[in-house]
Amino acid sequence: MTAAAASPAPGGARTTWLGLGLTALLLLASFPPLGHPFVAFFALIPAAWAAAEAPDFRRWRRAAFVTSWALWIALLVWLRHVYPPLGWLGLVGLTAYCALYPWVWLLALRWILPACDVAGPPARLLAMLGLAGAWGLLEWARATLLTGFGWLPLAASQQGNPVMLTLCAWVGPTGLSMGLVLINLGLASWIIRLRRFRRADATLTPLGPMDWARRLTPELYLGLAVIAAGFALTLTDASRRAPRQAVRVAAVRTHFDPTEKWQPDKLRRHADFLQAATATARKERPDLVLWPEAALPPLLDDPGYAGFLRAQAMDAPLVVGAIERRGDGYANSVAAVTAEGVRKPTYAKRHLVPFGEYVPGAAWLPLRKVVPIAEDCVAGQAPTLLPLTTRSGFTYLAGPLVCYEDVFPELAREHALAGADLLVVVTNDGWYGHEAADAQHTAHSVLLAAATGLPVARSGNAGWSGVITPRGLMLPTGDDAPAVQLAEVGAPRGAATLWVRRGDWILGFGGLAFAATYVWRRRRTGR
Repeated sequence: MTAAAASPAPGGARTTWLGLGLTALLLLASFPPLGHPFVAFFALIPAAWAAAEAPDFRRWRRAAFVTSWALWIALLVWLRHVYPPLGWLGLVGLTAYCALYPWVWLLALRWILPACDVAGPPARLLAMLGLAGAWGLLEWARATLLTGFGWLPLAASQQGNPVMLTLCAWVGPTGLSMGLVLINLGLASWIIRLRRFRRADATLTPLGPMDWARRLTPELYLGLAVIAAGFALTLTDASRRAPRQAVRVAAVRTHFDPTEKWQPDKLRRHADFLQAATATARKERPDLVLWPEAALPPLLDDPGYAGFLRAQAMDAPLVVGAIERRGDGYANSVAAVTAEGVRKPTYAKRHLVPFGEYVPGAAWLPLRKVVPIAEDCVAGQAPTLLPLTTRSGFTYLAGPLVCYEDVFPELAREHALAGADLLVVVTNDGWYGHEAADAQHTAHSVLLAAATGLPVARSGNAGWSGVITPRGLMLPTGDDAPAVQLAEVGAPRGAATLWVRRGDWILGFGGLAFAATYVWRRRRTGR
């Protein structure tokens, strides 16, 4: 068989647009709230199939960006609710920026995959690893550059799939995304190989008998190995689980309009709601009551508000999102309150939202005239832990995260390294309407629990509230009255997960694999 006989015929416009469009639709269908985790196992196959046909590069480049942009518009369409009509500008600009990352990966797919058709098994396996590494590097870049926007990595599609989420404890959310890419490419290579044999039969090209040894490609085994690793690690985790101490958590969910929340005439109604919800929760004797981000607008150091909080913490500690003075400004903070009052130190949000909590470049550009932020928040500088005690006298450490911070796993890792037994997320998702943003945001808290091996207690305004187990399982909860749920923390504290100890080590491996793939591809074509 010659290289010319094995090379695929150039794909047409229909193949290009159909393959890329179908991949965009399948990726959309893999994310919450409407998606299913298993859709992510084959979402990239149509694009890989189309790329293997070696379509016209200029057409591929154009179609890849258009479909990537359409995907991100569909995922982030809820942005239009933020500061209307400014939200529409954010929707257009942010989605176009996010589309650049899958676009670059699809260009690499088009460049690398057709060359695999006549390559040997070692080169094909290297190409699969390199493409998976490229995906991981691009997700990392999106979460890092320009303050970062790590929203919806491919790993977020696995909410509800504890087998695959187990991999997060070893390779982190980015490593899970890379594993999903390997599954997709393994299945795609198998399908492409089957089609190649059928084409050979149709053209009477002698490729030899199509037995099982030739049907099953090494790339398929590599993809299936990712799934097998998930099952193996799940069984190992279950057999080695150490005894844990149960903490009874009551996570309060509110439904306050985010703009009305700051109106003085609405303060009494909102305070009454929180007081009633807390009184209902206290009947079930919780060890911890959790309120959302900036639960009420008064400053934390206001004596009247501090007294109100102390009254709500007579039976159990209260962890509350609040606004407090920090230096010459204000911080978006989390505080622990007991019958003795507000405990110090408090935690201040470290990763602020651009154009939401501060205006980048406002010193040089007149952006405050169009962005309704009169004063920037002050960012915290350290992963401050909150010591809490259960009714039985067990003391544990809570690592707080505020809203958008759960999109950045490294912040949770810093809490875990500092000794946290429990992660606490307080959020306000009321800005985004009652659409997909809440479920998408919650998926990030699920990834944190699976990666750190710590339970996550979450309280949100118009956001999911409850407890997520260290395996990433969301415990059932009611919408109105806070249900008391069990968060199992280490007693004594167990060993940290590999990801907590080593971070995103898998990115180094993925980067080396992509670099080697790049060199192989350049040498193969000489350009």
